[in-house]
Formats: sequence, structure tokens, C-alpha cells
Amino acid sequence: MYFVAVALSFALCTCLFMLSIYTGGMVEQSCSRVSFFHHLAAACLGLWAHWCYQDELSQAAFGANDQFPVAVLLQHFNLGYFLYDVVHVAVWDQKFMEHHLIAIAGYATSEIANVFGLANAVNTWITEVGSVMYSAYLIKRTDGLYLAFVLLYTASRAYFAYWSFYILGQVWQVLRDGPGDFTMPGWAPYCAASLQIALFLVNVSFVVTHWQKLLRRQSKTELAKEE
Repeated sequence: MYFVAVALSFALCTCLFMLSIYTGGMVEQSCSRVSFFHHLAAACLGLWAHWCYQDELSQAAFGANDQFPVAVLLQHFNLGYFLYDVVHVAVWDQKFMEHHLIAIAGYATSEIANVFGLANAVNTWITEVGSVMYSAYLIKRTDGLYLAFVLLYTASRAYFAYWSFYILGQVWQVLRDGPGDFTMPGWAPYCAASLQIALFLVNVSFVVTHWQKLLRRQSKTELAKEE
């Protein structure tokens, strides 16, 4: 069932890309359309999973994935998408390769260990909401909208920082007290911690990049006014 769900997600994204190409879209435009579909669908599924299991977030890192079917559905959808998009990234947009490999590693190891599914679902909606906001900004690129995007994006990453420390706290508790009632491979806590930290650092780098762009824009605007 696992391979079927991932394959269906991969096929769906591929078909959407080919449909866009067939209807006259360029490669970059077609990839952007599929990416926006993924951002929106993944954010909605992640929020749904968070809402469904809000009383079980204390087990987000190490509760068995079987207990969180909505999170598992999202994980399979994400794996299919990232396997599809890594082809595009390898050919045209290598700067996102690190992000994609971390995402694939996180979802794949979660499936192998049968834990961390709910944590991944929350990770997903927080990160994808930022992507949806950026896609909305691209509809009409103005300095004011970019400022609004950067502020909202930074706020979402601040919440992601809080969530990351919450997950690392669960990891520390398991390492300190032992797995208790949790059933997982011995490497799972170390993998969970390293992947959460890696994902957090990647998102921090995105925040820094957007602030640098914003400051450069403001400097150019001020220079133009002085002239």
C-alpha cells in the first residue's frame, strides 16, 4: 500500500506537469504550477492532521505512525511529490537540492521507523504555508507586498523554531529516560533530532535570504528617492 500511495502521488504530479506542458506552459511555468498545487494541498493536509491529533502532540515525534492516518496520507503524498520534483531540481534548479534531499530523508526514515509521522505533518504545514505566501506575492510583485510577505514568513519560521525545540525536547526525554512504551529502532531518536535540526537550519537560511533581499530593495528605493 505504501509504494502504491507514493507512486500515485508521483504519477499525479507528473500528469499535472505534462498537462501544463500540453496546454502551452513552459517548463518553468509548469513546474511552478505543480509546486503551487503541492504547497496548497500539503498545507491543508498538514493543518488537518494537526487539528485531528492536537491532543496527541506530546507523542508527535515517537508515537506510532499507524495512530495518525492523516499524517501518513500526507507523508505518502509528500514523498511522491519530492521524488517527482527532485528530477526538476537536478536539471534546472540545483539550489533546492539540499532541501529536497532532507525532506525525502525525513519522510523515508519516518516510514522505516514507523515514528515521527505527526511531527512531519506539522513541519509540513508550517513550511508549506510560507511557500503559499510566496506564491501569492508572485502574483503581483510590489515592494509593499514583499515586505508583508517577509514579515509573515519570519513569523511562521519563529513558530517553526518553537515547534523544533518542542520536538527536540521529546527527543531529549526519550534519550534520557529510555523509549518507555514507544517501539522504535535505536537510531530513530538521533535521526529525528538531526533531521529536525537540518530542516530548521535550512529554513533559517531562507529567512536570512529574504531579509537580505528586502534590505537591498529598500536601499535601492532610498537611493532612487535621493536622486
